[in-house]
Amino acid sequence: MKPSQFDKLARVHFGRVLEPYGFSCARSRFATFHRKATGDVFHFIMPDAGTRGAWYDVKVFASTPALDPTFQDDFPEVGIPSDIWSQLSEHGIGMRQTQFNCKSEENMVRRFERTVAPALVNVAVPFLDGIQTLEDLIPHIRENLYLAYALHAVGRVSEARPLLEAERVRLGGSVNPASSLIVANLRKIDELLQIPPT
Repeated sequence: MKPSQFDKLARVHFGRVLEPYGFSCARSRFATFHRKATGDVFHFIMPDAGTRGAWYDVKVFASTPALDPTFQDDFPEVGIPSDIWSQLSEHGIGMRQTQFNCKSEENMVRRFERTVAPALVNVAVPFLDGIQTLEDLIPHIRENLYLAYALHAVGRVSEARPLLEAERVRLGGSVNPASSLIVANLRKIDELLQIPPT
């Protein structure tokens, strides 16, 4: 299945299940569903087709502008703070990637109705319902840069500082230091490192 066909079908079928829970894929170039939780926390459910169009997986995660200096520009296609621990399966959200068939429209719809739709309602939505604040999100963050930003934002500056310093070194040695994302992150790190730990 071509990516454009997959996104069109995903918008229809995922939308039918997720819209009653407050999700929308407005502004998405693909089929990234999002809703606002409390404060600045947003919930995301992203069906993501594999490279050959024969299967897709579903990423379920929360994020906030506090974790990403390009959040507003990229929304809703934002970075995933939980990294590979964002995969939807029938049993939970975690590292275990479940590949759902989408070789044809018929295959996609059948598997969606049988497996994916119930997992969205019984697994994904309740999981996200439990993440309403940045403090709720912190235990799910697996990327050091996002974790550094989160710790700093909730006032845990002394814990954030060594992570920020390490990320400053890592990003500074990037093969593409002029990337707008890297530049934005280096600027944010430099701003945060000027605040003394408490």
